[in-house]
Amino acid sequence: MKTKFLSVMMFSAMIATTSCTQDDDILTENNVNVETEQTLTRNAANCEELAGDIANVKYQVTSDRKAQVGEVFMNVLKGSDCDPEVEAFVDQLRREAEEQQDDGAMTRTTMPEPTFAYRYVDFNYESIDEQGKPVTLSARVCWGMNISGQEISPKYMALCPHSTIASDYETPTKDGSLENALLQGDRLLIMPDYLGYGATKDRVHPYINHDLCTRNSIDALKAGYKVFADLSKVPMDPEWKLYVIGCSQGGANSLAIHKWLDTHLDFAQRWRFEYSYCACGPYSPVVTFQEYFKQKKLDYPIVLPLTLKAMFAAYPEILGKWKEEDFYSETYLKHKSVVDYMISSKEYTSGSINKEIFKMFPHKGEAGIKDGAQIWLTDILNPEVMNPESEMSKALFQCLDKNDLTKGWNPVHPIHLYHGKSDTIVGFANSEAVMAAFPDMATLDVSLAGTDGHLITCAKWMAKVKFGSW
Repeated sequence: MKTKFLSVMMFSAMIATTSCTQDDDILTENNVNVETEQTLTRNAANCEELAGDIANVKYQVTSDRKAQVGEVFMNVLKGSDCDPEVEAFVDQLRREAEEQQDDGAMTRTTMPEPTFAYRYVDFNYESIDEQGKPVTLSARVCWGMNISGQEISPKYMALCPHSTIASDYETPTKDGSLENALLQGDRLLIMPDYLGYGATKDRVHPYINHDLCTRNSIDALKAGYKVFADLSKVPMDPEWKLYVIGCSQGGANSLAIHKWLDTHLDFAQRWRFEYSYCACGPYSPVVTFQEYFKQKKLDYPIVLPLTLKAMFAAYPEILGKWKEEDFYSETYLKHKSVVDYMISSKEYTSGSINKEIFKMFPHKGEAGIKDGAQIWLTDILNPEVMNPESEMSKALFQCLDKNDLTKGWNPVHPIHLYHGKSDTIVGFANSEAVMAAFPDMATLDVSLAGTDGHLITCAKWMAKVKFGSW
């Protein structure tokens, strides 16, 4: 869960640590060393290990291009509205990066080859929707290029489900996703748009529907790897490994993917899965909403309509006796058409929709709430939903419980968590619930995040991922 301004942090740091001087025709004129027979042979060897998993994968490339670092930075900045606290952290990061730019970015093991440009390949692939029906989705796979315009053999494959968005421009394939910043020369980055965005932006996004987002992401992983194997001019490093990384909604989806991999161990072994690194995720939607009900107010109100829309789309057998409107307050129903349009249009960021909701419910001079930055839950929700004994509340929590990642499996690979203790958007209790459920397999890092809130914690996590300290 985020607003778009988080993108500034990662790209500012990236600009400071790399430079780009290539001409725009880097993919054509500079890449005179086209696939040799040796490279094709090595790619075939890499594919052989995964042949059964990708044999029936079909994809259609929709875009294949080079993107320079500066171009990526500017794409994500378009239309972003920066929080002062985040801007201050960006300035700090920028200064630190400038001091270290001669040393390059750190990695987990060895220094990566400096990345001066990226090759972005956007593609459509086949998956399923909420009802198990076939659907064509979109995703991006990208890898680095060196100063000579040559592609860099990735040592790590990172499947990265993105954080909460509302506008289609914020998807990976539309260039506005801040996750595009996480690429370094040692990584192959695969980023699904999700159902409800990109190729399916006319559909309802299955928010917090972890099982479905997992299936869509695993299908993107297989297709993305096949795209790379078919189109790249370099093979994967012989010792490549797979990691799953994400923050906010992407953090929860990363843990959901981890769960799927650890319950499909043959697949995980073939794909050389190592661990997940998840930040600030709603790993337990039940805990997330329980925290909201304790707080009685929200800093990120779009979460309520996003969740209700997704739950009604996914679980008609549970919620079918009601209409979505039944779950809202009478006051909110007067404004619902405005919010619904903003969400369905996929033209507005989550931040701009939140601001619109804050305007609908002013609380000037009211004790215990920040006017223009918070609303009471009862501004949006029917009070009956907040009564744990009501049939309506029980049905909602039954849907949320179906997406609880703290039960129903036993981790085999390590889970690494990152969270700030003052997160009011996705409560710290989510990470505590994971730690309580899997004490021997999960670790929780709060050393850098400390008592930060959601947005700053996500920014700091991205800095750790970008510079390899994970």
